[in-house]
Order: sequence, then C-alpha cells, then structure tokens
Amino acid sequence: MAGKTERSGNGIHVPDPRSSLMGQPACVPLTESDVESAARLYTEVFLADEPTSHRHALDPALFLPYARFYINSLVRKDLSFLSRHETTNELAGFIFCFDLTDDPENEGAVMVEFIAHFKEAVAMIHELEDRHLNREEIKAGSVLHIFQIGVSRQYRETGIARAMIQRVLVHARERGFRQVIADCTSPASKKVFEQCGFYEMGFSPYEAFSMNGVRFFAGLDGGISLMVKNI
Repeated sequence: MAGKTERSGNGIHVPDPRSSLMGQPACVPLTESDVESAARLYTEVFLADEPTSHRHALDPALFLPYARFYINSLVRKDLSFLSRHETTNELAGFIFCFDLTDDPENEGAVMVEFIAHFKEAVAMIHELEDRHLNREEIKAGSVLHIFQIGVSRQYRETGIARAMIQRVLVHARERGFRQVIADCTSPASKKVFEQCGFYEMGFSPYEAFSMNGVRFFAGLDGGISLMVKNI
C-alpha cells in the first residue's frame, strides 16, 4: 500500500502524494449514475492496457456501447466499485466483480455479442479455471470473481488498485463469500493481487494456448495467472 489506508463512511481513502493539492480518491459502490463515466474509462484502459485486447483490436466506438450494457448489468449485482476523486468527482479507477456461478451470457444477446469479440481470451480463462476449480461443487454466493480492474493513467502508482481490491474483499466477506479469485493477465496485475494476499493457483502461458488449432496469442509474452484468496 502506498501509505496507511483509512476507512471513512462507506469508502476507503487512499493517501496520494498529490493529495494536498488534489484531495483524495475514495472507493465507492458502482451505481447507475456512474455507468457512462465508468464505461468510458473501461474502454480507454481495457483497449490500451489489456494484453489480450491488442490481438482483438476492437474499435473503441464499437466497444463503448457494449461497455455501457455490461457495466449496467454489474450495477444490479452490487459487487463492483469505483475509485472517484472526492474534490473533482473524476473517475480514477474501477473494479468489476460478479459471483463465479453467474454466466454473463444470461444477460442476453448483447452480452453474448460482446463476449464473442473476445472469444479466444474468454476461452483461455475458462480453460485455466476449469483445470483448477471444480465448478460443480461451487455454490452461489461462495466464490467472488474479480473480473476486471483498471486505473486511469494519471492516478497510477498511488495505491488505488490495492485499495479497490481491499474494499472488494471487505464487501465480499460481508456478503458471505468465502473465496475471491482473479485472472491476472500481466505481471503488474499479479503483483498487486499478491500484495493483497492472493496466491497463484495456476498459470497458462499465452504461447501455449490454442483454439481450433490456432495459436491466437503466439508471440505474446507472459500468460494468465489464476489468483486466489480465501476470506
């Protein structure tokens, strides 16, 4: 953590070296009024920084409407959070979560279309999880899936990602979850989760993954780590 984390009200405040001039970001629940700003930040961060998204090369103008639909579906689940600047109200980060037993495709045709654009990455994640998790024995409300986390470039290296993860862990425990998992697609994200007490249950290198005989991620360094924390 970049400094001591202090909890105030329903948010967790993150000390920022620029806080004397700018105030502090705080972790707050994702709400319907946040959908547009969250969708825009998600589009910006995911398409620029997610390693697998570079291979899919989806146009931001096409991605954004899907992002709105996806994030609106997360609002109803009450499991996701944002980091928002207290003074400027600017969005600094997001962490999107759902119950592992939920199937996003049940949200309808739009979600099915959205997932299809990233079918190779989704298949690789499912393959990794299926090797290490027995889905048939997992009950609803027992395992929380942190599916995506991102921080705006100007707020990076200030402890926001760790604070959002910690906020989710507290909320998950209050909701009765006993385990939290995340699929880390880069060494940087894996390091942050390790700092929050997660351990690597399994790893799948991009180079080794194939789908229908095609190595879609060939030449891409690294891989996906399945990170787990019992709570």
